[in-house]
Amino acid sequence: MNEVEQTEGYYRRYGEAVHRRCVRLLGDEALAWDSTQEVFLRVHSNLEQLRAAGSALSWLLTVADRQCFSVLRRQRTEATHALSRLAPLPAVSAAPEAALERLLVDADLVRRVLAHCPEDVQRIVAHRFIDELEQEQIATLLDVSRKTVQRKLQTFFDTARRLLDVAPPPEPRKGTAPA
Repeated sequence: MNEVEQTEGYYRRYGEAVHRRCVRLLGDEALAWDSTQEVFLRVHSNLEQLRAAGSALSWLLTVADRQCFSVLRRQRTEATHALSRLAPLPAVSAAPEAALERLLVDADLVRRVLAHCPEDVQRIVAHRFIDELEQEQIATLLDVSRKTVQRKLQTFFDTARRLLDVAPPPEPRKGTAPA
């Protein structure tokens, strides 16, 4: 079997899963198809690496994640302007964390904030908000500690807070219990 036939075989078997992943990360059908095509161009160029991978699907989804995050990074400037139009902030009262979390439920907004985050944060956030995995599941999937997952999610929230100009939660004073 030649390289083209091998690439086509991977596409027939995993193309739909890769495309779904790209749609979920990018939220745009045309960009998702372009990214899916880029993933399989990389497959064709890296068949040996793919064959050596423990799981072809996992390898392909990692390449898809990186491709999609790259697209998101290229859209960073546009995203910054769109954030200001998209995100009229709810009144932040006693629970700014809850207000920020409600705001970030919008998948398009999550994608836009992701464009401003490093790749390791992007992967964790994608698993949390796009795939809706729990922190423990993410830690197991990425072979990192749960604490690492928490720190990376905090980095994401800090970035979102900065971009959306949401005040951080107040620090509890010494000797008082948090509310």
